Amino acid sequence: MNTNSNPNRIRTLSRGIRGRGGVQRGTVAQRGPAAGPARSTYGPPARPQQAGAPQGGEVDELLRSHEQALDKRRREVGIRYERPIRPGFGTLGDPVTLTANFFALKITNSLVNTYHVKVEPARNAKDVQRRLLRLLEETDDQPWQSVKSFVAFDGRETLVSAKELPQPMQISVSFFEEGETPSPNSPEYTVSFQLLRKWEMSELNKYLHCDADVDISPLISAYNIVIQQHASSTATRVGNSRYFGFPDYKANELSPGLTGLQALRGFFLSVRPVFGELMVNVGVCMTPFYKPIGRLDLAYNESADRSKGAIPQRFAQNVKVTTTYLGYTKRRTLLRITSSSAEKTTFLKDGRQISVAQHFQEAHDIALKRPDLPLADLGTERRAVYVPLELCTIESQPFRGLLDDRETTKMLNHACQPPAANFEEIIKRGLPSLALTKPKASLLDKFGISISQTMTDIPGRELPPPKSLLYRSSSLAIQPAKGSWNLANVKFHTGASVAKWAVVVVGTSRDEDVSKVWKGFKEGCQNSGMMFDESPPTIARTSQLPRQSQDRDRSKDIKEIKQTIQDISRDNPTFVLVLLPFRDTKLYPGVKRICDVELGIHSVTIVLDKILKSKGPQQYYANIALKLNQKLGGINHTLDAKSTRWLTTKSTMLVGMDVTHPGPASKAGTPSIAAVVATIDETFVQCPVSLRCQKSKQEMIDDLTEMMLERLRAYKKTSGSLPERVIVYRDGVSEGQFDTVLERGSEKDKILDAFKAIQKETEGLAEYRPHLSIIICGKRHHARTRPTNSKNESRNGNTRPGTVFDRRITAVFDFDFYLQAHDGLKGHVRPTHYTVVYDENGFSANDIQQGTHTASYLYARATKAVSLVPLAYYADLACERARCYLEGFLNSEQPPASGSSSKKGGGKGKGKGVAKEAADEREAAKQRVYDAALQAWGNGVHANLKEMMFYI
Repeated sequence: MNTNSNPNRIRTLSRGIRGRGGVQRGTVAQRGPAAGPARSTYGPPARPQQAGAPQGGEVDELLRSHEQALDKRRREVGIRYERPIRPGFGTLGDPVTLTANFFALKITNSLVNTYHVKVEPARNAKDVQRRLLRLLEETDDQPWQSVKSFVAFDGRETLVSAKELPQPMQISVSFFEEGETPSPNSPEYTVSFQLLRKWEMSELNKYLHCDADVDISPLISAYNIVIQQHASSTATRVGNSRYFGFPDYKANELSPGLTGLQALRGFFLSVRPVFGELMVNVGVCMTPFYKPIGRLDLAYNESADRSKGAIPQRFAQNVKVTTTYLGYTKRRTLLRITSSSAEKTTFLKDGRQISVAQHFQEAHDIALKRPDLPLADLGTERRAVYVPLELCTIESQPFRGLLDDRETTKMLNHACQPPAANFEEIIKRGLPSLALTKPKASLLDKFGISISQTMTDIPGRELPPPKSLLYRSSSLAIQPAKGSWNLANVKFHTGASVAKWAVVVVGTSRDEDVSKVWKGFKEGCQNSGMMFDESPPTIARTSQLPRQSQDRDRSKDIKEIKQTIQDISRDNPTFVLVLLPFRDTKLYPGVKRICDVELGIHSVTIVLDKILKSKGPQQYYANIALKLNQKLGGINHTLDAKSTRWLTTKSTMLVGMDVTHPGPASKAGTPSIAAVVATIDETFVQCPVSLRCQKSKQEMIDDLTEMMLERLRAYKKTSGSLPERVIVYRDGVSEGQFDTVLERGSEKDKILDAFKAIQKETEGLAEYRPHLSIIICGKRHHARTRPTNSKNESRNGNTRPGTVFDRRITAVFDFDFYLQAHDGLKGHVRPTHYTVVYDENGFSANDIQQGTHTASYLYARATKAVSLVPLAYYADLACERARCYLEGFLNSEQPPASGSSSKKGGGKGKGKGVAKEAADEREAAKQRVYDAALQAWGNGVHANLKEMMFYI
């Protein structure tokens, strides 16, 4: 149906949106009846789950109360688009009872106080602030001693107290470093506490029972500070809520040697509001750590023996180094390892030039054992602080870079435990280690907090899979089982045709192996339903590859590869098959940039060593055929009409959005990359992408209006008209950013601006305003479940594909649910958390839950349902592909610029003017990197590929 067929509907809706302007959460926008549950494509109006769910009476009553409270709230505020109130609960599927890693939290105190901690004179350094607060805890100030056992710190600027502090309250603290003896000359700081708010529990109870939709996030943050206080003081915190380094936990080695890494197991801990109560979410987690190194010179010597005489660059990025030569413990960030030794690095001291080795002999009475070794620079870009390696140690601390393939494999093997083992570890080791059990929970007693020692049972359902998956012939419809299916003797729904193609052999002369691979590849594609001309491909070769030590960034090799592909592309091949001799982290992104950006030709890469050692090359070729067919505009498979009915009742465009950011190994100032992927017709399988660079580490998409315009134009070009509905799956947005997506001028408004812009471009279109829904996809959560009855388990103890739950541990008001569409093959399966933050389409819970589930079977690169809805998955793939175009910026192996300072640092700075000048220079350097990256990006993807799935 064309969108012009019902202009009154669109005009009315459009006026409603404009009329309320920048509506904040909680406002009302009438679109029909003021109350009542949404209608469902899949069945009757959503209603509470009734018979069949094995629940206790108390829990059953709680579930009914939630439904009644939501009904009451909907009648009071009507239908709202932004952060819609849950329209009801899902009813489809077979009931199943699950156990979740959530523990009920009860509070008996009626009041909790939050305070802002202020330090004067102000100190910006986080380590200094943290040390001051630790010294404060040890002070014998009498007013402080009277309240000390009733408070919890966040380590930064917030204090939570179960007892009201006297106002004003100011405490003097003498500052001295760890291990240093305090003296009368120690600097004095004043720590004061300013009351932010007194929280009455009645306010929390109103929210938890749907009586008031207010912002309780500050109170939840306060309770998190209390719950995490013990872990914060006894373990290493990574991020906001993960804790590692518990005494009885053994580290698992990821890579050998002193400069290797180890994996530590720990726990996630967070307070969550749910209907009627608070819950504590406790999860098992694992992260890589640097190994503790007694002396940095030993690590350097080991590296020299093992490689080329240098500590791995990733090791020298942002690692904290500890020194004690000053008489106390000092922790500073390692900026670089110098190229000059301690005996050859000199600076001017008292009018004479001396070496760093001489300085340490004279000033600290330390005769270096290895003055011939390089130095650790513990300073900044503008002011070096040189310390001999033998005086530096490295304590165990989180590694924030990228693991290599072997380390990743080991990490997964260590982390993957079955659900039963994870839950047992939480109960037996997690709760005691986190002081959530008696008698360790003394602080919790002060706040009137008690925590259940039993995990929570919740009602779930197992949704049915799509009725069938359609391939070339209707007689070859496939019924999926356990989240997967087999392609044996099945042809693609629409196979792509290949008239000409080419093979580029990189750095090898193994003719027999090359012939075997390209012939096997062609046969695999043909068996899957693709059509190839009988003539053989054009084959071209590059010269032998030198060792990477002779060409670290592979720039010479990449230049030769480009020339080779450029030469054979004059014959206009449909695609080029690039055969790499081995896996290489520089060659692969180089090939993709050459083909995607510079030459505009589809590419497929195969690693010869991998395929020749493979025990099942036919399956390998079939998997590549899945990608190639989709790249060339083919259709691998579609869903039956019933499974897509929720999308086809009105013409619909599905959209996926994601942003990828620079990491610790990236040059400061490197841009983030945004991707917007969208369907172009009612098969929902071909999904071209728009890509943009934007400000570094910015999550909200800047150029979203133009990107959406590109997607709407592509839809109109293929389908002949514009969609009546647009459904956006937005990946990568945290819960704290949900409202940011909806703010005036942010992503929601930019999408609406695209609708207006496409209307102006379209001749004869009087008014265009499709219905918009935005659904956030969350994978970075720690909600885990397992069936309470073993008959509902998968073969490895997980929940089965299609498991969904939207009760008990979900949001009080929000329209959210957890869906596990895929089969968890290893470890403890993680569902995706979907939250509908904007909805003009009036979807019911059944529509979104079952619809998202069936859509998860449309992923083109696999014969399995996937854990993340394919449009969001594609956006993530597109972002990863685009990282190849800025490889030299995102994965920089070059150490930071050495700067011009030749002075031995260590004294005080020269005032705010110098600090500002240094900050300005850092920002200018970032801008130079950003500008250079934009220049390298150029116009992005070549025009030949822009409207195809080149990224898959």
